[in-house]
Amino acid sequence: MASLLASVPLAGIASQTDQTHDAPDSSTSHEGVEGILHIIRGGEFHGGMRLLYYETQNAYFTPEEDQSTATLGGQLGFASASFHGLSFRISGYGQHGIDHSDNPAEVEPSLAPNIAVLGQAYLQWQGNGVRLRAGNQMLNQVPFASGYDFRIIPEIYRGVSARIGNDKHYLRVLRMFRYKSRVNDEYDKTTNYNTDFVDYPPNTTRETGGFWAIGGGGRADAGPTALSGRAWFFNYRDYANMVYADGEIARSAGSIQPFVGAQVIRETETGAAVLGHIDHQTYGLQTGIRHHSLTASLSYDYIPHDDDSVLNGALVTPYAHNVASGPYFAQPLLNSTQDLGSGNAYAIDIKGAPARHAFLGARYSYMDLRPSEGADSIGQSEYLIFASYKFDGALDGLSLRDAVAYQTRDSSSVDFWENRLTLGYSF
Repeated sequence: MASLLASVPLAGIASQTDQTHDAPDSSTSHEGVEGILHIIRGGEFHGGMRLLYYETQNAYFTPEEDQSTATLGGQLGFASASFHGLSFRISGYGQHGIDHSDNPAEVEPSLAPNIAVLGQAYLQWQGNGVRLRAGNQMLNQVPFASGYDFRIIPEIYRGVSARIGNDKHYLRVLRMFRYKSRVNDEYDKTTNYNTDFVDYPPNTTRETGGFWAIGGGGRADAGPTALSGRAWFFNYRDYANMVYADGEIARSAGSIQPFVGAQVIRETETGAAVLGHIDHQTYGLQTGIRHHSLTASLSYDYIPHDDDSVLNGALVTPYAHNVASGPYFAQPLLNSTQDLGSGNAYAIDIKGAPARHAFLGARYSYMDLRPSEGADSIGQSEYLIFASYKFDGALDGLSLRDAVAYQTRDSSSVDFWENRLTLGYSF
């Protein structure tokens, strides 16, 4: 399990991109075969390698389950130039363990399998402020569906998508039919609630029809104040319908820029309801200040109890379960807010760039959440420190990052500790 390193709460640790390509259209002087040759000759190769080393003690509060895992992998891809607005992208991913233990309990699950898989592979048309895609694609800036790349193999979807606008002001429509998780080497109709991904409830053996979603977002400046927000509707086929919205008002002028944000989530079951009854609500608040690269924030999320709903009213996230907390304001690193139950979640963050190419941060989170009716709060505290450094000059493309997290729980006799070290190179 892992929380989102590339989201707002930990911006700067991960190097997540949606790996899009908005290539310039140079079609005017190339037609037919010459045009096909042009989009290939004008394209670019891209890729990278990562060496991950994770050291864990009492993994997920299991006494004496210690893990030491090193895995090497990466991706290589090609993004074509554009011809009459048409372009394509193709990439492959792979990872391989380094001297892994024969005991699965001693290996971190997402780094355990050796994988070679086709990654993003799509055809795209772009023009007049519209972008259409069909094929295997990562979903950036999509709540609870983004490709969280702090592991080697990201989450990728197979389907069609459309965007009107740009990454800052947009309307998007998605229809995804198949999914490949970070531990899978094929695209199928399962989710992260599938029994092959997790062997404990809530889970299911059922295949479903993927999901469709529509959402939009934007930003507006009003004098010294900036307003931003987004809203999404998701239909997770045979799981749930979810409405997500968040917004922020911030001072955009001056060296000290306070901000206040809010988020709301509403979710109910739909179709075959393979996980059972779902009646979820989240109400979140966040406030803080920004000063140059420094950001300090206080975050709170309230999830009402519902003993008839999954995990006492927790949010169901078919493609972020046991992966990341997504856009939740208050979240830990080593597990996910939505997988822990209902109640109150708190976090305090501070992060910034003390020097060129360097990024540092720390977070304390407290999960006052209950997974079932009548259960005591798990009372989970997490203490997190993270850092990253990007080299330049002759070492341009090389990066190093580390995250150390320590968790305690009122309900556990042992504490959970993990160190995540990543050495990466990209081009």
